[in-house]
Amino acid sequence: MFETLLTNFYFDKIIQIIKNKLKYIILISILFALAGGAYGTYYKSSTYVGQISFYVYSNKDYISDSSVNINSLDFTQAKNLVSSYMQILRSNTFLERVQKELGISYSVDYLRSNISAVSIEDTAVFSVNVYNPNPEDAMNIANAIGELAPNEIIRIVKSGGIEVLDKAELPTVPYQSTSVTKLILIGALGGLVLAFVLFLSFGLLDTTIQKRKDIEDIFKIPILGDVPLMIASSKKHEINKILSLDSPFGLREAYNNIRANLRLTGNLKRCPVYAITSADSAEGKTLNAVNIAISYTQIDKKVLLIDADMRKRSMSTMLDIDESDGLSEYLAGIVDTQPIIQYLDNLFVISAGMMPPNPADLLSSSRWNELLEYCKKEFDVIFIDLPPVGIVSDALLLSNSTTAYLLITREKVSKFDREKKVVLQLEALKANICGFIYNGISMKSKDYTYNKYGKDYFG
Repeated sequence: MFETLLTNFYFDKIIQIIKNKLKYIILISILFALAGGAYGTYYKSSTYVGQISFYVYSNKDYISDSSVNINSLDFTQAKNLVSSYMQILRSNTFLERVQKELGISYSVDYLRSNISAVSIEDTAVFSVNVYNPNPEDAMNIANAIGELAPNEIIRIVKSGGIEVLDKAELPTVPYQSTSVTKLILIGALGGLVLAFVLFLSFGLLDTTIQKRKDIEDIFKIPILGDVPLMIASSKKHEINKILSLDSPFGLREAYNNIRANLRLTGNLKRCPVYAITSADSAEGKTLNAVNIAISYTQIDKKVLLIDADMRKRSMSTMLDIDESDGLSEYLAGIVDTQPIIQYLDNLFVISAGMMPPNPADLLSSSRWNELLEYCKKEFDVIFIDLPPVGIVSDALLLSNSTTAYLLITREKVSKFDREKKVVLQLEALKANICGFIYNGISMKSKDYTYNKYGKDYFG
């Protein structure tokens, strides 16, 4: 998994994931914003604060004696008592007295957690704040503290004195309240981050090949050509995907380009043999095998196309040819004559025949090698359509009898981890992989060379 994340982690991939999932990210953000707003509306609450302030004396007699002059020593001693007094007001003993005085149901722990005491710097004054969702309770608890504090503090500390400066008044404005707007913004941001992380994680773990760069960044094997995804403009307008002189310009040029690049890989052999395969099914290997073979006939080459995918046998249906007495029957010794059918002037085909119980054994038989050697003398180039390497091992059996392998990948279908597995399997056999065919490239892609010619075929 970590290797997949590293392979996928590049700027273009991240931008692509965001673009593909942007509407879902926005939708999730809106849903979370609505959820935050609903929560804030339903559970909306306010907290009120009742505040009472006290003045501390170093001597309790100073409270009732208005003629006394407090010197600096008295003031210092009074300031030193402030912290002790504040702790007493939050003690269990004192809060139990408050509880009893008011006859309230709040627990001592609840009272303590909602009472704070703050000293005023460089003074002998401190204030007590009582927080409560009920403004009357906040005021009453604060004033109860003010009534009980002078006697209780003197009783416990037996030093100094305390006097109420300002009694608590009924608060009319909440100290704080649930902000629906804030919860909406938090919900939207939370949804945005969550959706982004989830989609990015799933996107980076998705090994589906999305563009040519995915192949180019992972493999040193060249891409020999791009085959466009041809989509009919309507259900009535069907496109013949088999290459012909009437095919769209972009399709014809794609195979012209593949043919030119592929001819450079033939190692100057008189009759090169190309094994065409893929990692998995539905990647277009059979159609590409047919079209590449047809492309070679257009330069006056005598071409043999062999359907060695005896498990699926899709080429016979595609070309509408008789599949009886095909490759499987010949390799099994049921027929003695090479089952070669002429399909076009320069294109000859060997169909797969009936599905045998042992296709791998037939492809590794001496009769297969004899057939291949005979055909090399009769044709200019041979293309063999093989089963997917990632599904069955048939294609691996031909590593010693072929000039090179041609791997078909399909945009938004093939997976690069599966392609890596196939490449490693073939390289372990020292097979020559001449290149990839990048199949199904979108004609809207910036990587597609002939996109201006495909505008009439968009769905």
